[in-house]
This record gives sequence, structure tokens and C-alpha cells, in this order.
Amino acid sequence: MVSNSMPCQTCSEDRISRLPDGILCHILSFLDITETVKTSGLSHRWKDVWVSFPTLKFNVQNPESDKGRSAGFVDQVLSHSGSSSIQRFELVCYGVDDYFSRIRDWVCTALRRNVVELLLYLFPNPGKLYEFPQSLFKCKTLSVLKLRLQFDLIAIPSNSDCFPHLKILHVTVCCPNADSMKKLFSCCPALEDLVIDGFISKIAREERLVLSFTVSAPKLRRLRICLRRGSNNYVSININAPHLEKLDLFDNFLVDYALKNEKSLSTAKIAVQIHKRGQNDHLDNDYAARMHRLFAGIINVKSLSLSAPILRDSDPKFQRQLPTFYNLNHLEVLLKTCCSWKSLIKLLEISPNLENLVFENNVECYTADDKNKLHEWCPPSIVPICLLSSLKSISVRGYKWRPDEMEVAKYMLEHGVVLKKVIVYTRSIPMEKQMELEQEFSKFPRASKTCQIELVELKAKG
Repeated sequence: MVSNSMPCQTCSEDRISRLPDGILCHILSFLDITETVKTSGLSHRWKDVWVSFPTLKFNVQNPESDKGRSAGFVDQVLSHSGSSSIQRFELVCYGVDDYFSRIRDWVCTALRRNVVELLLYLFPNPGKLYEFPQSLFKCKTLSVLKLRLQFDLIAIPSNSDCFPHLKILHVTVCCPNADSMKKLFSCCPALEDLVIDGFISKIAREERLVLSFTVSAPKLRRLRICLRRGSNNYVSININAPHLEKLDLFDNFLVDYALKNEKSLSTAKIAVQIHKRGQNDHLDNDYAARMHRLFAGIINVKSLSLSAPILRDSDPKFQRQLPTFYNLNHLEVLLKTCCSWKSLIKLLEISPNLENLVFENNVECYTADDKNKLHEWCPPSIVPICLLSSLKSISVRGYKWRPDEMEVAKYMLEHGVVLKKVIVYTRSIPMEKQMELEQEFSKFPRASKTCQIELVELKAKG
């Protein structure tokens, strides 16, 4: 008999190695760079695949931690990978003080190899300065730049046009250099997405940090600023972005914002914290002026989200002469217990064409002195125009069935002439009490005969 036991060529075939380099590089993209380099020892076919790998991510430790091995690995990879283009270059370095010149060389290598996305997270010791190479600001292939600038790290662009094709810029700062901040955001002709995040505080040798800079980007569409302040410093930001569409602002001290030429701005989210200042009229006047300037700059928005206490009811300086938002049709308000219902009414009064309202009044505020007084509901002498003509939907979150909340709901239903739907998300209370309150709620008079009411109980998280 002739044996049929022939070697199975199909079974021993290395199908993965036969794939094109582009697909192999995509497979390698799921591995750490150290594991990627090790694949060169698999076979002759894999020897040089990693050389054309378009994504390079390095984590360089302080030389005291690994005796310079991680930095040496970066040198090795960049020297062996030739001149192939780099799509994404990411460097996390904890030993900036010891690697200043090498970091510069690594960055310059990525720039020479037409890097598209550059991510630099650098952590020096306080008092050390690092200046990015000028070629960074002239690179014509760079589209995405993400920087973490710790302590006195500085970035000084060239005098003329810089970042010619940069579309996305994310910068995280900690104790930033004021001069760098002034220059970094003022010469981005192609920028579309900007994120500025970080902690604002003075360096130990400074008495006070005065940080003032301008965001000037003719094509900018999305801007997010999230800042926290650790001491009594002054921060002002001028925004000149005529095509800006979306703005998110978060801070714990109310930065002095000045916006101009923002006619395209349609969506804004403002979450700021104004701390209680006692009897300091000068500070109160200053904060009120900042808030009025901010509101004037976002006057054209169609959708607005506010986290109070941006309006302080106890002080009329924060309430008077607010601009009218004629284009606003969607408003979300997160009220805090240190802001009475006057804030909500004031916002309705300056939004004559509002169609959708979402609000919550159950976020605790640490500056509240008289909680009973703060929960009082006093209906306005004149019904806001939007309730009589445009407001179609109301959504109430965190409803606790407090007497003041019941009065607010009753007022809205009684004067909402064109209301179509009211959704109330309630907190859990005893069943008998809830049924009693729901019956009372259903008997409230309604100005709109077509208005539907939906009560949704939020279950407590286990």
C-alpha cells in the first residue's frame, strides 16, 4: 500500500508572514515598542518590518531609576529605523533635566521624518528651562501636537508664521511660564481644535503670577479651557477666533475672559466657581465685571450650559445689565444651593426665544449660610417672555419634592403657554408620600392643554 501520510504544506505555512508590510505594521501597532522591536528576531521576513513602523511611543525614566537604559533604547530605535516617515511620535520623559540635548535630538529626528502627530509629556524639576527647537514651529507635516509643560518648561515660537498646518493643539500646563503662554497660542493659522488645561500657580521665587495671553486662530472651531488656581494670581485670556463654533470653559476662580468676533459661536459650556469673598466690594465688582464680559462674548450662542454659582443672587452687581441671548434656544443650568431660584428666573428673562430648558438644583454648595432662605421661591413680577411664547420642553433633574421645587414646577406649568412636554427626574422617597405628591403635581393648572408630564424615578445606585 502506498502511504497517504504526506506532509501538510498548508498546515506548516506561515500565513501571517506573507501579509503586506502595511498590515503587519497595523498588527504591531497593538504592541509596546519594546515588543515590536523584538519581532525582528522571529524570522528573516520580520527582520526589518518594524523599521517602517509609523508609530513610535517611548517612556523614558529618570537615569537614576534605570541607569539610562530607556533613553538608550530611544537612540537605538531611531538610529535603526532609517528615514522612513513617522505618523505618530509619543515621548513621556521623567528625566528632562538630564536629557535636554537628547530630547531635542529625538524631536528633531521626528520632525525631519515628517511626523504628523507629536505628543510630548515632559517632567523636569522646578526651576529648569527647556526650549523647543525652532524646527517644531516650522514643520509643514505636523497636524496634531499635544504637550504637557511641567513647571518652567518653555516654548518660544519664531517671530513670523509658525505651525503652518497644525490643526489640533492640546496643552497641559503646571506653573507655566507667562512669556511662553503669550506666544504659544498667537500664531496658529490652520488651527481648528485647541485644548488648554492645567494648574495655574506661581513658582516659589515669584510673589504673584500675572498670566495674560491671547488665543488668535482664524480657523479655530473648538476651544476648551480648563484651569485651576492654587494661589491668588490673576489670569486673563483674550480670544480672537472668528470661526469658533464650540467653547468649553472650566475654572475655579473665574478667569478674566474677553471674546471678540465670535459671531459663529453656537455652543458654549461654562462651569466656573466664584468663591465667597465676604465684604470685599472691590473683588465683588471685579468678578461681576468679568462675568458680564464673558456673557457679552457668548451672546450669539444657540445652546448654553451653565454651572452656577456664576450668578450670585445675594449681590445685585451680578444680576444687572446682563445681555439678552436672542439666539438661545437650548439652556442647561446646574444650580447650587448657594444660588436661589432668582438665577434661573434671570436666565429665562434674558432668553426670550428659549425652546428647551434643563435644570437641576440639588448640588450642594459649601458657601451656603442660610439654607432655608436659599430655597425660598419668589415668583417674578413679570412672567419671562419665553414662557409665554417659545418654551416647549422642560427637563428637571434631581427633583426632591421640596416645597420650593413644587412651587417652581407649578409656576412653569401655569405660565408655559406653548409647553409640550415636562420630564421630572425624581429622587426616591417613601411610596405613600410620593403618591400623595404625584397627585398634587397632576392637579397643577396648565396653560398649555397639550402639555404632557412624565415623572421618572431615579433608582439609587447600589
